[in-house]
Amino acid sequence: MKELVNRFIRNLIYFTAILGVSSLAVSYFTPAFITKFWPFLLLLFAGITLTLVSLLINASEKKFSRFTNTFMIASVLKILILLIIIGGYSFRFRDDAIRFSVTLLVFYILYLLFEIFWLMKLQNSDKKE
Repeated sequence: MKELVNRFIRNLIYFTAILGVSSLAVSYFTPAFITKFWPFLLLLFAGITLTLVSLLINASEKKFSRFTNTFMIASVLKILILLIIIGGYSFRFRDDAIRFSVTLLVFYILYLLFEIFWLMKLQNSDKKE
């Protein structure tokens, strides 16, 4: 399990770096499509993903019902926090609200796919053990 966690962290760093380079290219060539705060969003999502998957790995070691409860609560909290961030940012910076929201949505979808991929790996490794 520890090896799986180490691979997850390493792949999260690689994934975040690839998204960072891609976002930098998009902000350089077409700055009208991405918010200027994309680096903070990238770090926010990397932190949220690391925290969530760490919690889920710990919960999966105990029993499946705890994993399910933790997953549901963490997912709802993540969405609520992101909605509060979108609302606060949109209220404060009205001219950049759409770009910010779209950038956040794209990062959310990409990190969600990354999360799902790793949770499926976690499930497969539990079946093998």
